Amino acid sequence: MANTYDISDIFNGQSVPSNTYVAQDDGKHEFSLRQSIKEKGTLCLITGSSKTGKTTLYRKVLKSIDKVPLVVRCDGTVNSEEFWARLLEEIDFSRLKEVQKGDATESSGEAKIGGSIGWPWLAGLIGEAKLGIKNTKSEIEIREKILAKPSPSHLVPLLQNSNAILVVEDFHYLTEKVQEHIFQQWKTFTDHEVSVIVVGTTHHGVDLAHANSDLVGRIQQIDLKRWSTDDLKKISSKGFQKLKIVPPLSVLNLIAKESSGLPIITQQACAQLFIDKRIDHFKHGTVIEFTRQCAFKALHNVAISRYKQFDSWYLRLTKGPRKKARKFNTYEIILMIFTLDPLKFELSREEIDSRIQELSLEEGKTPPAASINSTLSALQRFQENNGFRLLEWSKRDQTIFVLEPSFLFFIRWRKQRTSLPNIIETIREMVDMIFKD
Repeated sequence: MANTYDISDIFNGQSVPSNTYVAQDDGKHEFSLRQSIKEKGTLCLITGSSKTGKTTLYRKVLKSIDKVPLVVRCDGTVNSEEFWARLLEEIDFSRLKEVQKGDATESSGEAKIGGSIGWPWLAGLIGEAKLGIKNTKSEIEIREKILAKPSPSHLVPLLQNSNAILVVEDFHYLTEKVQEHIFQQWKTFTDHEVSVIVVGTTHHGVDLAHANSDLVGRIQQIDLKRWSTDDLKKISSKGFQKLKIVPPLSVLNLIAKESSGLPIITQQACAQLFIDKRIDHFKHGTVIEFTRQCAFKALHNVAISRYKQFDSWYLRLTKGPRKKARKFNTYEIILMIFTLDPLKFELSREEIDSRIQELSLEEGKTPPAASINSTLSALQRFQENNGFRLLEWSKRDQTIFVLEPSFLFFIRWRKQRTSLPNIIETIREMVDMIFKD
């Protein structure tokens, strides 16, 4: 009997792929993360642009070594006390195992205070007298006592004596003051030989060391760059091999090249090939054909269905603030330079000038340095006022960063195409939009 597969089980950009997982750069990141976790007391810093696979990487590695992530996601509203409280509130003891002398025992095993793993168990590790619950019996009361004054010292015993590992996502969204306070406390983990994982953007990686100089030398940074075309092609090849389909190499190359260096887009585009044919389940032996035109259609449909929210952001960003009051279209031009080859997620101040020259704008349309500098400085406030964040200018690094590289994909594929978009065509479309007023 022929095997039948759910397409979403083969190509899926929302979870850790079981059939199409590819280790970037021959698995060097997975190896580095595993080793860093084993070196107790290491702050494992995973950095990279959005959707480059940071979360997928740590989930894959932690599953392979039987570790359970205790995850906290940061935002600009959290203070340091709320940060530690969120972590403690997220503890699900039913998923954990107690670890004793390097061996894992099932969660139903006896804890150090003679009970099953849970809040009383954690209280016993922290110290009942320290918490002021010596005669407290209720698990609810014990939990409330622990959460009343949250601190990293409450987490250390849990991380030392279970298979939980602390994971901090998007630490760069914390305010500078909160970052400094939290990471000054971070040495508690390194002093007690507890490894933790911190996930953030590449250009904010140094913020940890700036917040606490004692962390220098204790941080292992794993920086995920844009994926190579070859690695992206391996994703689609694995999926089609599982389905026993042999698509044209030109289709695989096209999808990999046009995924903007992001594995999630490769997954979504491959799935879209089937969606466009109204196929959600596929049986071995079924005759199916995919052409370059199918790939063009799939890439466009991914752009307008998965990344439609970029449409309004794109229009607002190309217009910029007070368009009629501005002499130069600097906002639009800065956006245009990211459409030039080679595709990059960051551009230095010198590269910005170089790419603007490549645009070969009409005489009098090229903005002077003062206009460029003013726009870069105002970029963050303008985006915040409009409720989005696509680009970030770092004065310290004198570099502009694309926070959402999938935006570059959207720019190229927001329009239906019957041929590969070339740079001249993309620029012309943007110029027409910019100067039509």
